[in-house]
Amino acid sequence: MIGLLSGNTLKALAVESSITVDRSRCVRHRCTSNACTKCMDVCPADAISWTGKSLQIDDNACTHCLSCLAVCPTAALASPEFTLLKLLSDLAEHPKPVIGCQGKPDRQAHARIPCLGYLAHPEVMTLCALTFPTGLQINLTACADCSNSQIVNSVIATQKRLDDLIPDHEIKLVLEEKKLEYLAPSISRRDMFSLLRQRTTHAAASMVNRLQGPVKQNSYGNKQVPEFRILLIRALSTSTKALRLKVRDLLFGKITFTPTCNHSERCVGVCPTGAIKPAAENSKSPAFDHNLCVSCNSCQAFCRNQGVQMAN
Repeated sequence: MIGLLSGNTLKALAVESSITVDRSRCVRHRCTSNACTKCMDVCPADAISWTGKSLQIDDNACTHCLSCLAVCPTAALASPEFTLLKLLSDLAEHPKPVIGCQGKPDRQAHARIPCLGYLAHPEVMTLCALTFPTGLQINLTACADCSNSQIVNSVIATQKRLDDLIPDHEIKLVLEEKKLEYLAPSISRRDMFSLLRQRTTHAAASMVNRLQGPVKQNSYGNKQVPEFRILLIRALSTSTKALRLKVRDLLFGKITFTPTCNHSERCVGVCPTGAIKPAAENSKSPAFDHNLCVSCNSCQAFCRNQGVQMAN
């Protein structure tokens, strides 16, 4: 079958499976003073590099572990094979959802992503905990034999951070097959209608319904809030005030304006998400929206007077 495919067809298939870069989101493209290396530092295959003019990904070296997606503050890196909202929606169809890896189709799962390394993203893990309060299992049973096995430690570390945020969460990391509680989905017509009726009261399905809504994508140079942040803010809207403040303080970015700020508002222009806005009439310093800050460091890097500092 492969022999029947043309060279152009194979190339097209390869591009579809690669990591893409949105230059309008990448802070190094937006701000030459920002020397962000998060994606390069975390890549185990050294497949990501900065050429001096642009961020480049070596498709031949990339193992598609999605570790770069888990650390990129602005979602400039993406895998075209899945979207976060669809993943949550697919999992919400099941009473005991299990998420697995696309590369290991023989392992049980209700929904899959290219690599479970993406779940090392603290905000994504927190979003999963809020969406599935009665439980979500992450099937890591095949990771030990995979070339991307390093992602397991990252996912475990992220779950430990989640323990501090939501001590009673039900996100379970399953490393042994005998400990996986998997319920095969029913395909009968009767059970399907029953499932649809249950979805109106099912906690996860109700949360997914609240997460629905447009995620606006603007042109280059305009402000864009990453999908994971938009969905997390929507999920937190029904949480207690104490939890909202805790998540904001531990996961969201925070800046302070120093006495050397000359109110030029250059930081307003360089901020990629709109977290920094022009000062109000009765204020000298720019306005700051904690919920939109992704800790990209562009404002601090761009300010010539050291008038703004990242707090975390």
